[in-house]
Amino acid sequence: MIEHSLSLCYHNKVILAPMVRVGTLPMRLLALDYGADIVYCGELIDLKMLQCKRVVNEVLSTVDFVAPDDRVVFRTCKREQSRVVFQMVRDLRAERHPPRPSHLEMPGLCCIGVVS
Repeated sequence: MIEHSLSLCYHNKVILAPMVRVGTLPMRLLALDYGADIVYCGELIDLKMLQCKRVVNEVLSTVDFVAPDDRVVFRTCKREQSRVVFQMVRDLRAERHPPRPSHLEMPGLCCIGVVS
């Protein structure tokens, strides 16, 4: 199910496919440097993202989503704006999902895919 899309067209596009542990920002930027039109981040669990704090990293010129243990869960930057697909997987084991906080608003993403 696609929750939000900004005219994502796959026709005649070079795409970095979703891969486990390889969809990090450096790999996505490298793929863009080598001609990719669309890049995917790895799948992230919704409850993990809800725990994250959105931090603007001025040193790296990125926006980081940092977990309570100070681990960066997702990082993005202007260079991949409108060309990255953010994949979020719904944790079906959780009985109740809290409301979506405003810090998860991510302008500039190509689309946000939610897999149930």
